[in-house]
Amino acid sequence: MSKSTLDPTALDLELEVAPFSSVPAPPRPARPENLSRSLFHVASALLALFMLRMVPSRGWLIAVSASLCAWAWSCEIARRLSPAVNEWLMRLFSKVAHPQERHRVNSSTWYLTALLGLSIFAPLQAAELGVVVLGLADPAAGFIGRRIGRTKILANRSLEGTLGFFAVGTLAAVATLAVFHGLPLPAMLLIASAGAAAGAVAELVSSRLDDNFTIPVTVAVAASIAGAFAPVS
Repeated sequence: MSKSTLDPTALDLELEVAPFSSVPAPPRPARPENLSRSLFHVASALLALFMLRMVPSRGWLIAVSASLCAWAWSCEIARRLSPAVNEWLMRLFSKVAHPQERHRVNSSTWYLTALLGLSIFAPLQAAELGVVVLGLADPAAGFIGRRIGRTKILANRSLEGTLGFFAVGTLAAVATLAVFHGLPLPAMLLIASAGAAAGAVAELVSSRLDDNFTIPVTVAVAASIAGAFAPVS
């Protein structure tokens, strides 16, 4: 009997091996749409704008903002000390809270912290733009990005959502300046677009810090700088 030998070259085998570099990392899951949270965003902006316009003095503004900020951080401390308090607060704000906020500082706390900083340091006009751009442009960016966002530029942020942020933020800022400050159109466009652009960048790159803190602060800083160069006549 003769032993047959197997010729490896006679086998027609094709192995499809994908190169390691071509395997993309799994994307970070996008946050689900939360209409209640978006409406809460808008309402918070309008309430903050009302407070900025109606309080009689800078001292009153700081006092009210500090009281709200102290209340928010007291809740954060209570949540850390008591799981029962944490669960109660999460149930109370279940319509507007993200699940991941169960074990981290709530976005509203960061927002009130930013509001206190604006009350102390920012010009009134810049503070107004900070809260308005956050309250209107941030939800708009999410709404647009979830529906037509195709061009991913960073994490879950899309070019379409970022451009939507800039457009809505600019319009909201121009409207605020026109109603309350009556600046010339070139000045309003410069200040509004600078603030909205800075806010869009802050929304895009905020990872370690909550964008409810970084956006209003960044918008206010950019609007203040642009205001120094804006034509007034």
